[in-house]
Amino acid sequence: MQGIVGVTNLPIIALVTLALMGVNVLVMVGVSVVHPREEGPAHWALSNVLFAVGVAVLMLRTPQNEPYVALFGNAMFALGYLLQWIGFMRFKYRPAPYRSTAVLFVVYLAAFSWFLLVDPNLVIRAALIAAMACVACSLIAWTMLFRIEAALVQTQAFIGMLAGALGVLYLLRAIAALTGALQQSDFGGGPLGAGIFLLPSIASLLVTAACILMLNQRLQQRLQVSAQTDPLTGLINRGLIDDLGAKEISRAKRHGYGLSVVVFDLDHFDTVNSEYGFSAGDIVLRQVAEIVTRNMRREDYLARLDGTTFCLLLPSTRLGGAQQLAERLRLEIAAAAIDVGKGVVSLTASFGLAALGLHSDDWNEITQQAQVALYRAKADGRNRIEIAAYSELSPELTV
Repeated sequence: MQGIVGVTNLPIIALVTLALMGVNVLVMVGVSVVHPREEGPAHWALSNVLFAVGVAVLMLRTPQNEPYVALFGNAMFALGYLLQWIGFMRFKYRPAPYRSTAVLFVVYLAAFSWFLLVDPNLVIRAALIAAMACVACSLIAWTMLFRIEAALVQTQAFIGMLAGALGVLYLLRAIAALTGALQQSDFGGGPLGAGIFLLPSIASLLVTAACILMLNQRLQQRLQVSAQTDPLTGLINRGLIDDLGAKEISRAKRHGYGLSVVVFDLDHFDTVNSEYGFSAGDIVLRQVAEIVTRNMRREDYLARLDGTTFCLLLPSTRLGGAQQLAERLRLEIAAAAIDVGKGVVSLTASFGLAALGLHSDDWNEITQQAQVALYRAKADGRNRIEIAAYSELSPELTV
């Protein structure tokens, strides 16, 4: 693509474009430092560097007289866009499309080189760079709009639609160049020529702001999850199970569903820590959590209350169903041979059960009743299931 020759506003447009790119680079480098776990910002910063280099070469060096400089500038321009796509893919925790990117870049570079060095054709070159930018923007839009994260709906949709709009503008530019609707003097000069660099730069500022918002939203989501998650087992903690339990009880009473609670504790767990060490105890807790998780339904909740005590919240489950599940878990835990590195550990668990309507209609009282039943199971010899003492029966919930 030719640079702008003889246009008085060239230095201003070039400097504004480069300034915008520079701001994006600095911001993304800073974001990379603040969010070291995120791979997207580093790719976005590098893509803006490449984009700025391409813009500088194409707008300041009048490369129509230096074909290899024109080739380098356009290569940087295209590679910058493709690297942005990789950054958005990595932000979505998807595999980096290095192979696809390499194929696209090589095909574009080969075609552009042919129509620059072998068979010079300014019209096709202008269409090629616009088409490549259109493809890259379309890929970014697809990445952002495909499987949107629930907590990032608005910002991802904004970036996807913005990239899609840029893709449409680039497609129109390619069509205009091929059909003659765009004059050759506007390929690299005038408002239309400058717009191919300036508009994406302005859009990049908007995308940068949206990316920062997305990263902050994701960080807040992680902090919220970590505050509600047991760090050892990855299960939800007491605070979250209490919130969920209260909500599920309200739903069960409103619709007439059953609801049961199972509280269980590992028997003689102290012997594991004393014989094999605390790291072995951690392994046992994680393995037990996996055993229970395998036997749960998707709508069930498992929480670690404290130490070796766990709580199962079973929506839409009567007491009989909870008892069957507890018996299955009791047998599987007792049969498990857990390798802790220094040996194999086998242990049992005791269970206490309570149900909505049979024991209480309040979450805190139900869990307390289940814990009382658990203590009774411990006192009566362990490795057994006990049901809480019945209160006033609710006929519609005891079927």
